[in-house]
Amino acid sequence: MKIFLLTAASIIGFAGSATAATLTFDDYRHGDVITSVNLGGGVTASVTANGRSASAPDEAWIFDTTLSGTRDRDLEGPFTDDGVNYDIHVGRALIVQEHDGAPDDDGNGGWIRFNFSQAITFLGFDFLDDESVAASDNNGNRIRIGTPTGSQYDNYFSTTGLLNWQNVTQLTFNFGNNSGAIDNLRYELSQVPVPASLPLLLAGLGAMVFVSRRRKIA
Repeated sequence: MKIFLLTAASIIGFAGSATAATLTFDDYRHGDVITSVNLGGGVTASVTANGRSASAPDEAWIFDTTLSGTRDRDLEGPFTDDGVNYDIHVGRALIVQEHDGAPDDDGNGGWIRFNFSQAITFLGFDFLDDESVAASDNNGNRIRIGTPTGSQYDNYFSTTGLLNWQNVTQLTFNFGNNSGAIDNLRYELSQVPVPASLPLLLAGLGAMVFVSRRRKIA
């Protein structure tokens, strides 16, 4: 009788998978200073900012767009994407803090940068206010959205379709000399390959043990 031994290499199949997710800021409070974020799956990102102003603390802050009477009326919702219907409710977003005290992005501009602990695939984001912002990554990808109006409009912009920027380890949002906020960063995490079928692996190991015992008895 021929005996066939199953080896680990013959029964282990590896399958990579990816998980799409969205980074929102609704779990934070108005005025929170953001220095790092958790993207899930063991992936984190450090957050740095520069307000390009002598009075700027060079920090990324949370702005609650549901509030009224803030220093920045442009970021008080609801928002519009057509200039007519103000029916988009956002919640909290991330701004470049430009003054000590209450969160404020009064138009001095600046940038917010994310450095990821593991490469991600960047899919898109939303942008608030009446100015424009440019997003760029470490691979040379760049997109500019928004239209400067110079007026007090609570505008809402979103990237259309999927950007699909792959192997992104650094992401920068540049407001230039304008104001604004970012929200809903859409991304995809590349999972570490895992055994395609753990039960199959265990069954194979069990078969090896069984066959080994039969040979000893014989």
